[in-house]
Amino acid sequence: MTIVKMNARDLIIDLLLGLQGREISIKQIIIAAKLFDISENSIRVAVTRLSNEGVIEPIERGIYQFTAQSHEWADVMLNRKNGIKQTKPWNHQYLAVLTGVLGRVDRTALNRRERALKHFGFKELEQGIYIRPDNLAIPFKALFLELQTSGLEKTSKICQINDFDESTLLNIPKLWPTQTLNENYKKYNGMIQKWLDTVDQLTLDIAAKESLLLGRQTISLLMNDPLLPQDFVDVELRQEFASNVQRLDQTGLLLWQKFYESHLI
Repeated sequence: MTIVKMNARDLIIDLLLGLQGREISIKQIIIAAKLFDISENSIRVAVTRLSNEGVIEPIERGIYQFTAQSHEWADVMLNRKNGIKQTKPWNHQYLAVLTGVLGRVDRTALNRRERALKHFGFKELEQGIYIRPDNLAIPFKALFLELQTSGLEKTSKICQINDFDESTLLNIPKLWPTQTLNENYKKYNGMIQKWLDTVDQLTLDIAAKESLLLGRQTISLLMNDPLLPQDFVDVELRQEFASNVQRLDQTGLLLWQKFYESHLI
């Protein structure tokens, strides 16, 4: 497995996500940190900073959980880990979000807007016009509300487009890295399956560590997947990938439970 350098901040967040958002003790974090050669001092500094930033909060001495603010994005991540958003058969129509009147001067608002659009798989066709295939199962109005909740300004506009000129239609698939998406589905399906087939041969410490590192790579891909229809990507490969991530996550949860039990006796 490729060695990935883990820092204290990312480790704390990943451990909390691995516990499905439940609380974690400073003892658990410090014990886990040893697997990644992260010092106890680095962990305590990161815990303090995350607390000051409102990412985590103490619920009693030495016990931490995500804050209510963090639960908003943590729940999104956990929901995607437990199964990708539902899609529907594509009728070759597109959704478009029009942002031309919003401007680009306010960088904070612009970043929030672009993060929200990216999360739902929209790509910029031309300045101020973001599109995606209309294949998400979520209803039109509900999608607009979710986009706004995620950071899109309420003064933006959303519409459905029935067709484009032939030249535009030919270029639309190029907006997304479709070949890379398919290659990653295949690559990580193989990696996860191979790891699951051999995990019983690993020591508990190594198995727990590798489950977190592999999960970190795959959940990032799953979280940022635009969920394109079959005309763009191999949907069966994507569904297999999502299922494999769920299996990896479930295995990792059990491994970490055993890890904590064996080291906190």
